[in-house]
Amino acid sequence: MDFLMTGRSEFFSLSARFLPLLLLPLLPISLTAAEQGAHWEDTWVRSVPPGAAVAAAYGRLVHHGAAPLTITGVTSSLGAKAQMHDIIADGDQRRMVAIDASPLAPGEALVFSPGGRHIMLMEFEQAPAEGETIELCAVTRDNATICTMAPVRRDAPGSSHHDSGHHH
Repeated sequence: MDFLMTGRSEFFSLSARFLPLLLLPLLPISLTAAEQGAHWEDTWVRSVPPGAAVAAAYGRLVHHGAAPLTITGVTSSLGAKAQMHDIIADGDQRRMVAIDASPLAPGEALVFSPGGRHIMLMEFEQAPAEGETIELCAVTRDNATICTMAPVRRDAPGSSHHDSGHHH
């Protein structure tokens, strides 16, 4: 019995000694996002009526790092799918197109706003209620994530009008 107990304590001692090495592969992901020097500002998710199939998120991803970034995607805690979209003029019509990647130079911001580039949140089970918060993350080319919490609201922060129209 003493052998089993000694063997077990040596195992745990050995495990504790090597645990930092096991966690090492996870470290660059966290450090990379911080080192890249980007953060979100003024993020929000437009509230939608119950039963809605999609919602839109907005905000600014500000890059204050030294090296260029490429944002290759977005994720959210709301649904199974999130995509960057833009509205482009097509003759006298406007249409929405998916954006696969967006370069972000040092000192610049990637702006997501109503009527323009935005984040589409799709395939959620329940529409977000006004007052909730949703996690939004930008994903870089090297799989680092830059995340923030975005409140669900009817209107943009600082907006003084209230309307019931649906906007993207």
